[in-house]
Amino acid sequence: MIEQKLLNCLALDYPSEKLEIIVISDGSDDRTDEIVRRYASERVKLLADGERHGTPARMNQIVEMARSQIVVLSDANTMYKPDAIKALVRHFSDEKVGAVCGELHLTGPGGEIESESLYWRYEVMLKFMENKLGLVLGSNGGLYAVRKELFTPIPDDTIVDDFVIPMLIRSKGYRIVYDPETMADEHTTGTLHGELVRRRRIAAGNWQAAVMLRPMLNPLNGAIAFSFWSHKIFRWSVPIAMIGLLAVNIALVTAPTYTVLLGMHILFYAAVVAGHFGEPSSLMGRLCKVPHVLVGMNIGLLWGLVRYLRGSQKVTWDRVGRAEIPPPPASAAPEATAEPFLPAASAPSGPIETLEPDDSAPDDAETKELPAVEPPHEVDDNPNK
Repeated sequence: MIEQKLLNCLALDYPSEKLEIIVISDGSDDRTDEIVRRYASERVKLLADGERHGTPARMNQIVEMARSQIVVLSDANTMYKPDAIKALVRHFSDEKVGAVCGELHLTGPGGEIESESLYWRYEVMLKFMENKLGLVLGSNGGLYAVRKELFTPIPDDTIVDDFVIPMLIRSKGYRIVYDPETMADEHTTGTLHGELVRRRRIAAGNWQAAVMLRPMLNPLNGAIAFSFWSHKIFRWSVPIAMIGLLAVNIALVTAPTYTVLLGMHILFYAAVVAGHFGEPSSLMGRLCKVPHVLVGMNIGLLWGLVRYLRGSQKVTWDRVGRAEIPPPPASAAPEATAEPFLPAASAPSGPIETLEPDDSAPDDAETKELPAVEPPHEVDDNPNK
């Protein structure tokens, strides 16, 4: 996957002399380091020492190294549209903007567009409305940019860095902007186990972040505290509410009304089971998809909460199999000869891109794969898409 990501970064519509790509290889045990070294140049650099320190520690190192004013962070499995960095950095012409995130289009191993699901469209709608109110919380980890001067080094045990980093910037009084015109494709595992592992990790990190950022939950913070409670804390608590609701329903089942409600409960969870074992393309599979996805997501949230309370969630990533990503067109590849690609290492690895300002685009970018970007002398607020 890392080779596809490198080719994607090298093909971005951004002045090549102003783009630095730094790949973080955190104890990779496959061919990641070897592949990156084949592309090594003034533009492509590798940060690797054979040890596993975790993404947060590596990101602290990389942001300090980045030479530009703006750092764009990404993931190895996130492929940017050609104009993505230009679209991200244009917002930094506003001095009150501290971070910008784009829109991810999620695709499964068969190329199906998971971002067209009902839940994902709901999330995008919420973020769009929050953006209009200036209340965006966090970002999409594969596609966001921050001002280097506002970056606060995060603890080495931080699990969801893409939420904590923008929120720390927001706590300094700067805005987080969501730009739906800045797009990238992210390839998911496409397996139930892989998605549960991902969800439990994010859930554990969410609760950790809530504790780290607890001053922002103070109602005296106004609208941002309301958004944090309503969009994050209450939603993360849904699995607890679901268990409580079922327990109360069972306790009150002697009353006729609650007997009916218990029957509806049973039908709902029967639909979850049918959705799990049924054929997705069948009528039953389609009808049961929503309850199946809803309960699966909340199982992940509850599992993550338990792991956080037990302190058993690791910071480092375990490898999860992914579908191979189609390579970019041959015209986008550099002169170096590319050997067959093997899946990237267990820890996320990726490039950092650093951009210097020019007359039409900002200057530096970075990715977990870090692209780093610096705003230009003049920023085009309406670049061609």
